[in-house]
Amino acid sequence: MKKLLLILIGLFILTGCNYEIIDTNYGYDKIICNYNGDKFELSIDSWHDYEGEQIQVKSNGKVYLLTANNCYLIEE
Repeated sequence: MKKLLLILIGLFILTGCNYEIIDTNYGYDKIICNYNGDKFELSIDSWHDYEGEQIQVKSNGKVYLLTANNCYLIEE
């Protein structure tokens, strides 16, 4: 029993450094993006992140698929 507990703690520590085990929800109010020098801002109704750098944002009845490299999520 102690060995199993030590193994589980060790795995948790090793994976906890760079990998999110449990996905948590974050509440953001707006997103600011900058593409080719054009800056735009959207209010966020809902959003979803994907593996990699993609973010899907729903704003005013429209759905936007964006890259997180050029955008900032803001919580007010």
